[in-house]
Amino acid sequence: MDNKKLLTIVEGAITIVLGVLIAVFGTRTLDLYFGILFVIGAAFFLTIALVSLIKTKLLPFGSLLAFSALLTFGVVLLLGQLSFGFVVYLIVLFVIAAGGALALYGIYTLIADNLVYGIGQIVLGGLAITMGILYLTVPEFHVAFWIIVGVLVAVYGVLVIVSAFTGKKSK
Repeated sequence: MDNKKLLTIVEGAITIVLGVLIAVFGTRTLDLYFGILFVIGAAFFLTIALVSLIKTKLLPFGSLLAFSALLTFGVVLLLGQLSFGFVVYLIVLFVIAAGGALALYGIYTLIADNLVYGIGQIVLGGLAITMGILYLTVPEFHVAFWIIVGVLVAVYGVLVIVSAFTGKKSK
């Protein structure tokens, strides 16, 4: 087995584990995952800054800024003071707003003599609004959402492993 195939299998296995953890623990798993990734990224940018300082005697501000920002966000995520759930919350609010805009545009399209297209837009807008409101207000829906996301991530991990054995890249 070559290194590329082995790396793909490891990537798939990690993705499966991440999916299972998301399904079980929800956003806390994402907080830990991204917190660790940000701290590793911070170490990478610090290394770049130090290598540049040693080689050129110049300290690049961009690398220091990236190091500092990634370290700050990583530590805050790991300590539980910030949650990836906040980002999801903002996305859900955007989905509700986009659903409202789509429903209003559907009414306009309906009036402009495109009956099927207008009804379709109204229905999709209503679904987006409904799903967003359910996510924000019904705890059981919130839990089910993260279970579904976790299962989808785990299935993707399985597809990555299968692609390693079949030699085909999944999209």
